[in-house]
Amino acid sequence: MDAAHEEQTRGNWRNTLFYVTFLYFTVGFSPYISLSSTYLGSAMAEGSNLLNQLTAIILLFSFMVFMVKERSFSIVFTPRLLMAAIFGWYIFTSVVGEAPMFSLRRLVMCAIICVLAGCFLQLPRTERHFATLLASCAMIILFLCYFGVIVLPSRSIHQASDALEPLLAGNWRGVFQHKNEAASVMAVLIIVAIYLCKRWSFIGGLLVLLLSMFFLIKSGGKTVLGLVPIIIATGWFIVGWPGWRYMVVTLLLLVFTVVVVGTTIDPVFSQMLTRMGLDASFTGRTDIWAVAIDYIRQRPILGYGYQAFWRSDTLMSSITDSNSWATTAPAAHNGYFDLLLAGGIPGLVLVMAWIYLLPLHYLGKMDEVTRNSPLTRLYVGIWLYVLLYGFLETLFLLSAGFVWFFLLVAVMGLRLQANASLVENEAEPEPARTGADADRATIPHLRLAVARKNFATAQLARNSESGQKKS
Repeated sequence: MDAAHEEQTRGNWRNTLFYVTFLYFTVGFSPYISLSSTYLGSAMAEGSNLLNQLTAIILLFSFMVFMVKERSFSIVFTPRLLMAAIFGWYIFTSVVGEAPMFSLRRLVMCAIICVLAGCFLQLPRTERHFATLLASCAMIILFLCYFGVIVLPSRSIHQASDALEPLLAGNWRGVFQHKNEAASVMAVLIIVAIYLCKRWSFIGGLLVLLLSMFFLIKSGGKTVLGLVPIIIATGWFIVGWPGWRYMVVTLLLLVFTVVVVGTTIDPVFSQMLTRMGLDASFTGRTDIWAVAIDYIRQRPILGYGYQAFWRSDTLMSSITDSNSWATTAPAAHNGYFDLLLAGGIPGLVLVMAWIYLLPLHYLGKMDEVTRNSPLTRLYVGIWLYVLLYGFLETLFLLSAGFVWFFLLVAVMGLRLQANASLVENEAEPEPARTGADADRATIPHLRLAVARKNFATAQLARNSESGQKKS
């Protein structure tokens, strides 16, 4: 009786942590925010959200206790050498940057998010449990968004009275601050819905798909809408033919880079896109990119410190009538430019090794069945979407944000898929180990999360196989 009660308590704790974490990164503490006024001063003087920070710390502590009890601590903040190099470099650039204390505080929040994302997939007991939790969260987000549009339209739909970007009037944003953020979340939910159709319920997944797609259309996210079929097609191709994965994904990134940089620095290229009927300014982003490129050229190696460039005192003092929009922007609206501004070329290279090269490596390590599974396709779809949409929005190495969090979850998911086997059914508690087994550092089979690897056992198996081959 006591064992059953304890197991139920642990199950409730897993579910609660999953829901709270998901809603913390999506809804947060400022749903349905009014845009009738906004802060345009220095980012350093704006202050920070104490409640947001306290919640992140509480979640971090809760996850650490959970991971210790589950004996899964070995996968936290991995791969550790690369993570140490990334954060070590950005700490250095922040210390010598524009606002050391401001940058370091936000870098700590970024590190906390990385830990939370790494632990997130350990909460579900099985893949079925994961699909059920994910479906519930998707339904909650969609309900809140549609509730806002119907009941609180002035706070869920962009208005002509908005202090910034009144031309967006009529575009839906739901619980989010901006229609671009809403479009990003809906794109992720579309990818999630495809997975739910196969692993949860076809009807339920189809409902999530249709609701997400309709909201995306009403948000005015034309670029995101155009990206979705590209992402689905690319993901299908590299999963089916993994030998082409490096070439295909690299080519996509190069094409997007040429388009973004070309429209910013080359008027001829910009005019060519205009003649094709495309918005060559990318809704005004090229003005911001021009400012970013100018400042990247001035400090290409060290950058300006983590999140210390935009709306900094130095940049705000350079405002003129011709560049006021660009210099007051909160970000570059390009994740790659922001990585260069924060940590220079070394910072960009390190982060790309993490979020670009490693997932491709993991995809190549999987066996055919695992690689073609709906779960792998879910992770690949989210990963590709964030990589490509990162050319139009700041999505990488953030101290907040649902899309960045889910990119980290996708990268960790691919890592686990490459080094694990899925648990299909509930497992009985693992018996106590004695002798030599007691000293083995393992991640137990008990309540195995969506994908979890017994690192020690797998290593021993590989060593045994290599020994047999030598003999």
